[in-house]
Amino acid sequence: MNSPTVKKMIMAGLLVTTLFLLGGVSHAADRAELVNIIKTIPPNGPFWKYGTLEMRRRSKKAGMSAVVFPHWSHRSRYTCRVCHEELGFSMRSGDTGISRAQYVGGKYCGACHNGVTAFTVQEGEVRHCDKCHMKDTAALEKRFDEFAEGLPFAKFGNGIDWYEALKTGGIRPQNALTGEKPILPLPAKLKAPMKLGTAAPRSDVTFSHEEHYLELDCSACHPDIFNVKKKGTKAFTMENNIFGNYCGVCHMRVAFPMNDCKRCHTQMSGNYTP
Repeated sequence: MNSPTVKKMIMAGLLVTTLFLLGGVSHAADRAELVNIIKTIPPNGPFWKYGTLEMRRRSKKAGMSAVVFPHWSHRSRYTCRVCHEELGFSMRSGDTGISRAQYVGGKYCGACHNGVTAFTVQEGEVRHCDKCHMKDTAALEKRFDEFAEGLPFAKFGNGIDWYEALKTGGIRPQNALTGEKPILPLPAKLKAPMKLGTAAPRSDVTFSHEEHYLELDCSACHPDIFNVKKKGTKAFTMENNIFGNYCGVCHMRVAFPMNDCKRCHTQMSGNYTP
């Protein structure tokens, strides 16, 4: 077995072990959910599965297969701000509480799945239930492979470098459901990358408001996820991130995962490559 493979296996094992040893923090995700998430992060899981959500709770009560929601299919068409701001989906998993009555009434998924923009969720001669309530994901996996071919490659997450794809025109998502929503320019003082100190100076974090602003407005993160009125970073720890808080709201489920360490810790020393 080659050295890079061994390193990947060791780091994946250490990360999972660390998750179970952590305690005494406010968790946005429980351990069982985190284990499922970690299993989907390459090299532990297939690329198509990262960022693909399975929603079982209400489906199970209705005696149906879980809803399988592929973020990759939707984010290629619309920026994150469309669903998470215009349509009102919470950034936090499980917070929205969508019901069939709501999306049949044109809210949430029903805003697009109306038979015009996308297949309808309404009752009719042709039913499309199995397009979301999937018993078999083989067709979805094939669609992902076809979609990802030719897009910029990333070693982590779902194998796509979304920022590069957006910057180079590989994808051209809309900023609004209809027409083009005017986006206010990012203030000049926020264009420069932020340097955030850590306990180990060699691993300081570089954060770009500009990259995030391509797909999200300030209100997506502030003040719910990051309270800008509170100074200090005492609670902003890797443990809290891993449990789905702060950066982990997106970077443990949809955006590139947190085992892609050097995407944020750009000056990390040594030859470490997860």
